[in-house]
Amino acid sequence: MTSRGCLEPDFETIADFLLRAAHIASTMQKEHGKLSKSFLKGLESNKDIFELRNQVEAFAFQFAMPGFDD
Repeated sequence: MTSRGCLEPDFETIADFLLRAAHIASTMQKEHGKLSKSFLKGLESNKDIFELRNQVEAFAFQFAMPGFDD
């Protein structure tokens, strides 16, 4: 991530994304069980995971991708 220009506050944001993902996964596991099929089916309609995905994508787009020109 440092090669993309991330600074300390950016890593804190990334850590927050990871923590939120873990909480969502834990909640989904409690609601839908541990089987992959049930878990993944529950994720398909989970608004929290879609919101997190959009936030991660928006955050990531502000950083250049090494090896690719704009």
